[in-house]
Amino acid sequence: MVKEDLAGCKVKERTPVRGNYRGYDIVSMPLPSSGGTHMIQMLNILEQFDLKKMGFHSADSTHVLAETMKLMFADRSVAMGDPDFVHVQTDKIISKQYSKELAAKIDMGRAQEFAPTEGIEAKSYPGCTSHFSVMDGAGNVVVQTQTIRNWWGCGIVVPGRGFILNNTMADFSPKVGVRTTQGLAYGMANAVCPGKTPLSSMSPTIILKDGEPVLAVGAAGGPRIITSTLQLIVNVLDYGMPIEPATRAAHICCLTQAQGLELEYEFSPDTIALLRKKGHKITQISPFGCLKVLPNGVQREHGYFLAAGTNRCDGGGGVLTESGAITMDGLSFV
Repeated sequence: MVKEDLAGCKVKERTPVRGNYRGYDIVSMPLPSSGGTHMIQMLNILEQFDLKKMGFHSADSTHVLAETMKLMFADRSVAMGDPDFVHVQTDKIISKQYSKELAAKIDMGRAQEFAPTEGIEAKSYPGCTSHFSVMDGAGNVVVQTQTIRNWWGCGIVVPGRGFILNNTMADFSPKVGVRTTQGLAYGMANAVCPGKTPLSSMSPTIILKDGEPVLAVGAAGGPRIITSTLQLIVNVLDYGMPIEPATRAAHICCLTQAQGLELEYEFSPDTIALLRKKGHKITQISPFGCLKVLPNGVQREHGYFLAAGTNRCDGGGGVLTESGAITMDGLSFV
């Protein structure tokens, strides 16, 4: 990278990706972040199952979530890339019909490893993270995820400016099938190329009901951003949780069968035993630990605003009052 690369860098406006889930409209981040597209894909798969009837954090609902995540990550490994450089089959990936086909692959009795769907590969055209969610009384909503990727990015602070340059080049695939530091593998669609933007997992998402915003969510945490944001949506829309318990509830993540199903500490021994019986390789987080994921969000319910920050590290939900005071976690600062 040379000075001219930075001088020629411009903001690219992208059209958000849209879907719907159980009567709610979903608006989320488009490519070159894979988050929004795959968020809608997973919600479409989950729509084929009665998660509420299965029960929150039951073996069956957790199994369905894990298998859905693996199906998504399998497609993500070859289907995604910078849309300025490759053609991604976004319409297919977020279609209801395609998700029905994927849902049919889920066996409720056993955990599986999934390969990418044949023909889903992106085609060449011819020739350390933070997130915030904001709502106001006028109905405006802003969700933003910003990343420098690894801790301290590339380790270079711009002199006199105080911000750190990222090392997001590491999100490109070095070779087909070689895993990145975040445990992801890709095909050639995400290969290094001059002027190209690498894939990310950022998933700032807005949920609307009858055209009115009801939920603004997102997360930090590498590939777990997508799966964590998914669980916020499911916890609120399927299980009727307010945003704070939805955020603080134990989260799961499953990239592949081989890497295993990660469970934060809250799942009962009986549930874990049933999941192992289905063939899941369980990685249980200790009572003093948590997944490296930082979800947050704002919920609008009956004219009230509910804000929730992550409980996995620093951060919190708050409100800016008419007097200009900032109130966060019960404390008000003028």
